[in-house]
Amino acid sequence: MDTKISFFAGYIFTAASTITIVGFLNAAAIGLIGGFFGLLGKEVYYYVKTETKDKLPSIGKWIASKVEWVKSKFNDRS
Repeated sequence: MDTKISFFAGYIFTAASTITIVGFLNAAAIGLIGGFFGLLGKEVYYYVKTETKDKLPSIGKWIASKVEWVKSKFNDRS
């Protein structure tokens, strides 16, 4: 356990001492942009989900009719 703690602490101290201010700002900017588009993507997903949920029964009936049509074609061949 002590070797794991010392390895992890050494890694953290090495990473902290080698990062520059520009690198830190770059990582922060990428994180903010990624977070913004992640939230935007989530909202778009929920919007599309609610819009399709309203139309789903009619789409489900259409798919069911097509499945029945294909089944009837296979049953006619037998």
